[in-house]
Amino acid sequence: MNLAFIKKEKQPKEVIVLSDAVYHSYLGEYFLGQTDMITFGDSYNGWGALINPEDSNVNMFLNAYTISNFASTPLTAEGWLISVLPGKAKVSGYFAAGNQSIAPSPIPKVKIQNASMVSKTPTGGTYTFVRRVEPNETLTKHDFQGMYIIPPGSSFALFFLSPGKEQVQTRVAFGWWEEKITV
Repeated sequence: MNLAFIKKEKQPKEVIVLSDAVYHSYLGEYFLGQTDMITFGDSYNGWGALINPEDSNVNMFLNAYTISNFASTPLTAEGWLISVLPGKAKVSGYFAAGNQSIAPSPIPKVKIQNASMVSKTPTGGTYTFVRRVEPNETLTKHDFQGMYIIPPGSSFALFFLSPGKEQVQTRVAFGWWEEKITV
């Protein structure tokens, strides 16, 4: 079929289909980052989380997480939503906007935090899943496409249970986008 003879209004329109993550990256709203090294064991736990501050004025949409197990023993990670996390949190400076062509580079409102060697477990919130990470492996879970929506004052956390007497280390990475809340 030769489209040159079809009236202009009947010709198909060009459409570009982008995934949510690519679209939000283009807008400067997609971010990548990782925790500091998390140490736990000998009856102490650890965690890594995305924390959406109360005053952020954005909803956070989780797209991906990875857990890197640097130990010779398996790790157990629990997923927690909107919980109170134990211990003294450290804020990570390891983050970047997905779209590096924007200057100055966008800064996320959501914070990456972690804590090592904590004696308690999360309180409140919702325990959503458990993952096992094999020794010296990285577990990648991606393409959530924003199905976890974390409002201001909430969090998405990976909580690591002590594997026994041995002290182990892990690092968690996240991919997420942020959308301003409009009222």
